[in-house]
Formats: sequence, structure tokens, C-alpha cells
Amino acid sequence: MSSTSASLTLFFFFFFASTFLYANAFNITRILNLNNEFSSFNNLLSQTGLASTINSRQTITVLALSNDAMSIFSDQSTEDNKKSLSLHIVLDYYDIKKLKSLNKRSVILTTLFQSSGQAKGQQGFINATVMNNGDVMFGSAVRGSLLDSKLIDSVATHPYNISVLHISSYIPIMNPEGPSDHGSSSTPLPPQPPNDDDYEFDEPPSPPSSTTKPFVAAATAATAKPPSAAKANSTTSGVSAINAPDLAFAFAFVISSFWFFMTV
Repeated sequence: MSSTSASLTLFFFFFFASTFLYANAFNITRILNLNNEFSSFNNLLSQTGLASTINSRQTITVLALSNDAMSIFSDQSTEDNKKSLSLHIVLDYYDIKKLKSLNKRSVILTTLFQSSGQAKGQQGFINATVMNNGDVMFGSAVRGSLLDSKLIDSVATHPYNISVLHISSYIPIMNPEGPSDHGSSSTPLPPQPPNDDDYEFDEPPSPPSSTTKPFVAAATAATAKPPSAAKANSTTSGVSAINAPDLAFAFAFVISSFWFFMTV
């Protein structure tokens, strides 16, 4: 076999192997299908096309709503639902442990809505705050907004690619000039403008491919060091990374390609 054929063989082997492994890192639809409590949320992710967007990411956190918290979306258009749900998709990995061990009590998170370019002011950011009693509360990062969505539990985690967290209620897209009446009352943000010591801003990692829309650079880099791959693999729970039938098919395809170029 010529050196050219050998080079082509190695190229196709690594290309198909890497493409397959990345594309099947996780599937949000399959994850949520394991629990009927999130069937409405799951269906809406598919209807709006956000499921595909989530699956195309390498690092993501989904703030999922149970069926009994989905009534607000029945009165909205598909486009408005897409915007609303985009605010529940954080462009970084956060599980319960990471949230509760924040060095600072609050963190401002960048969401998919911010990266869409449709957000105004702080609309595309959400505030996650650890309360004095240890509860983690979420709300819009628009100044004066309420923190009225509570972290309930973890649905699934695949460190450090995807985390699906169950929250109590949806996070509204607020008026960038100030809060409007959404019929909810809970713990408000501090009345004084936050200082640098009160809030930590989290900037999402770079997108894995050119097909992902660029981020809007509106936050400073997070200080936490990325975890090691070994630690990530040791704590996976709730998510099947790669299906065995798909793996067998990919393996057979790679071997066939290798055999073809060996005989050229």
C-alpha cells in the first residue's frame, strides 16, 4: 500500500471516529424521555428547534420545568416560546455541587438567549444566588428582578458536558429598563447596585464548531479552572453518552473504510 493510501486511511479513520464520538456526546430528548414529568418541556424543545441546538453544544446546562409549570407557554407563539426557553439554557456546565460551592454567593450566567442577539441589556443573563438557608434561586439578571425560581433537584448530569436541573418555575424575560409585573412575588434582588465583590460573572466556553452562533461578549471570564478529564469520566450519572448499536455501526464503518484503502 502506498504512503498516500496509508495517509488517507488514517485521515478517514480519525475523522469519522471523532465526528461520531462528538455528535453522540448527549441527546437532550433522550435524557428527558426518561422522566414523563418533563414531557411538555421536552416536546417544546423539539418544536422550537432548541433540542438540536442543545445537542450541538459541547458544554450546556438546561434548567428544566415540570409539566405543572408549563402553562405559561400555552398562550405564546412558537417564536416567543423559543425566546423564553432560550433563557433556560445556560452556556456552561453547572450541577448542584458547583452551584452550592460558589466562591461568591451570586453568579451571572450567560444563556442561549443572549447569544441569539435578540436580548437587550441584561435580558440574556440570569442570576443564580445561594441564599442564607442554602437554597439556590434563579431570576433574570435585569436589575430589580425577582429571584423566584428555586433549584429543586438534578435530572441528569454528564460532567462536564451537560447538566439538566429541575427548577420550580420559569424565568421571565424582563424589560431591560426594569422589572414589569409578572404576577409573582418572592425574594427580590438587593436594592443597591451590586459591587464586584457581590457578583461573579461567568463567560461561557467557546463553541465547538463554526455552526454555532458567536457569543456576545458581555461578561468577564470565570475564575474556576476547568476540571480534568479523568474527574469528568468518574462522576457521570443519568446520561447514556453513546449507544451500543450506534457504536457497533460506527466501528464497522471505520473497519470497512480501513479495509477498502488497504486494498487500493
